[in-house]
Amino acid sequence: MLAQASMPAIEIHGLSHWYGEGALKKQVLFDIDLSVARGEVVFLMGPSGCGKTTILTLLGALRSVQKGEVRVDGVELFGAGEKQVVACRRKIGFIFQNHNLHRSLTALENVRMGLEAQGKRLAVDADARCLAMLAIVGLADHAHKRQDKLSGGQRQRVAIARALIADPKIVLADEPTAALDSTTGYEVIALIRRLARERGMSVLMVTHDNRILSLADRIVEMEDGQLISAQTPASHIGRSPAPADNSLNTGEVTIS
Repeated sequence: MLAQASMPAIEIHGLSHWYGEGALKKQVLFDIDLSVARGEVVFLMGPSGCGKTTILTLLGALRSVQKGEVRVDGVELFGAGEKQVVACRRKIGFIFQNHNLHRSLTALENVRMGLEAQGKRLAVDADARCLAMLAIVGLADHAHKRQDKLSGGQRQRVAIARALIADPKIVLADEPTAALDSTTGYEVIALIRRLARERGMSVLMVTHDNRILSLADRIVEMEDGQLISAQTPASHIGRSPAPADNSLNTGEVTIS
């Protein structure tokens, strides 16, 4: 148990990935090395199409690993069987850019799905826990509203509550503040950071939101399917995007 606690929550070594087949096959990730410690909050940044979301989907076992080592909470995903994949997904809280709420369910019911996905019998206080989480994200008065009665920002907050309700070991977030105003976005990510500290929860977040950069422990930048740099927030804020540098396009950059 002690050995597992000392291991990174996320470990990636030599990860490469391709889309398409035959003449249309295109490489989108090049020999990625990345680790995220337990309780660490890491922001992944870079231009659209550089491979950030692909990394999240591979870590979340939503896509099969083609080449390289990908370990999530000590479980190797390369060549993993269905039982391992399901067990891995149950350790992760997902926050998608487009919230992915079920249209026919209320906010409360959508959040409860985060507990039901664990494959366990719901505790008698399940609804109370869900209501408390909705209150934390500022939606106490909207628990019984369906998706079409919620604004875009409110829907995203429901999605965040759903991701956090089961106390996941790892949170994978894809642009979670995209639909939120600056104040709400900062408050929600500050909440995620606090939970990471209190519960040893690790967070890997794709973002373009400069308003929340101070909440990261580390900022990792990508370009053209490769990791090109890693900084603390203080060294990143106010800095212009790094120019393309052919000396970095060797696939040999290690950021951990």
